[in-house]
Amino acid sequence: MNKVKGFTLIELVVVIVILGILAANALPKFINLQDEANNAVMLSMKGALESANKLISLKVILNPDNLNGNQNRFTLDSGQNIRIRGKQAEGRWNNTFIFLVDFNDIAQVSSNNCTDESLKWCVRHRNANWFVNRGYSTLGTGRGFAIFPLGKNVNQDRCYIYMLNQNDSAIPATVQPSIFGSDFSGC
Repeated sequence: MNKVKGFTLIELVVVIVILGILAANALPKFINLQDEANNAVMLSMKGALESANKLISLKVILNPDNLNGNQNRFTLDSGQNIRIRGKQAEGRWNNTFIFLVDFNDIAQVSSNNCTDESLKWCVRHRNANWFVNRGYSTLGTGRGFAIFPLGKNVNQDRCYIYMLNQNDSAIPATVQPSIFGSDFSGC
């Protein structure tokens, strides 16, 4: 007589329970790795924005003929005009930084929520008061933006990088440095 060998129902239930426990322990670690990866990408973006800002400041100094008469626009080697404040790149994505950095899956939004599934990152313009209210600046002048990931709200979730050109005009009496930072406390 042939005996069929196999697993009993109890053995199968025990294996399923063990796999469930392992999955419950591994899933939070995987989610944390995803958040850490997004934070690392945002820090890389912040570095690229800072480098672009420094490069433009140097180009303005070296090529003052590329400034317009009001000194609020600068012509790049490509022929593209970007906005300038205080001889630094203006803190607007669509007028300036979109032409200075090459980020993928990013677009400017007019909402505080990043919900467009075709994007991985959203950019939202912020006025100087937004930066002052969060403690990033004390001047209350200038223009800036925040870049934040899909699924986040730039006003409610502190999960973004930011840039603020603190100057109030193209030719301020005292040139203020631009501010670049990150806040991942709500990621």
